[in-house]
Amino acid sequence: MPKVLAVIFELAIYVGALWLLFLLSTLLHEVGHAVGYLLATGDTHWHIRVGWGKRLLDTRGLSVNLLPFDGLFTPLKKEGICSKSKLIMTLAGGPVASLILVVGLLLLKHGGVSFLSEVLASSAVESFVTVALSVNLSILLLSVAPMHYFLGEIKGMETDGLQMIRALRGDEKEKPQRR
Repeated sequence: MPKVLAVIFELAIYVGALWLLFLLSTLLHEVGHAVGYLLATGDTHWHIRVGWGKRLLDTRGLSVNLLPFDGLFTPLKKEGICSKSKLIMTLAGGPVASLILVVGLLLLKHGGVSFLSEVLASSAVESFVTVALSVNLSILLLSVAPMHYFLGEIKGMETDGLQMIRALRGDEKEKPQRR
């Protein structure tokens, strides 16, 4: 019986760590949009929603939901993004943040950060870094692919990549979507 409990405990820790990984990866992508928006407009009034389903946390600037597989950055002042360059800078912030995470995880995985080499010698940690790399690479690729999202509360919305293409081409839509 103790072995069964140990396996259940390890599985619970692994699932919890994966949930936290998805949450943080999505949150950092959305924070990237916020930083792009801040740099473009100087405005600090926005809301970030991470995930969908049951609401776990709700503050003025952040909402966290149970299923952390999507996110949404929303400026509170719609007139803040009044030019093509501001829109593109805001849209690019999320993919840039995801790219930074991917590069950092690649460096970590391939020994580019020497002080962590002993910690990474653990197969569990190495495996987790590999999963983190896969998650962040997926977020990056899905956000820049010119398509519509197919899952969660953002289903049907345009990806960052499609919105950037539309902005560069000068396509007029009723209101730019914010992701």
